[in-house]
Amino acid sequence: MLLRGLLKSKDLVSNQRVYDHVVESVFRAYLLQPLALEVRLGQAATSIQMTSAGLEFSLPALYEFGVFEVQDPDPDPDFQSYTSFRRCLYGQQTQVRLHALDAEVVIAHNNKNVNMSIYRLQTLAS
Repeated sequence: MLLRGLLKSKDLVSNQRVYDHVVESVFRAYLLQPLALEVRLGQAATSIQMTSAGLEFSLPALYEFGVFEVQDPDPDPDFQSYTSFRRCLYGQQTQVRLHALDAEVVIAHNNKNVNMSIYRLQTLAS
């Protein structure tokens, strides 16, 4: 599985390419161009779902989708690790960036494990 191999890479890298892509291209697309994102999700055969409540995902699935969209054919040895991605996503800057778009990420289903819980990107009005 793609994720298992990526988890073996370095945990601490300064590159936030996957995180930046997810916030700017995936989250923003959901909020502003949901049909375009729906096509991209279908092409990736991911477990990320667009529901009436919002965009629902597990952190590993979101990371894997981000990697799928940004990774070059020749992998960068300093490519952002899953642990680094997760740390960035949990950082305060994520909610600040999303609030500018009138959105937020919330826990949709708490499965008592960060990697197994389901999160939801939703508008602030939800």
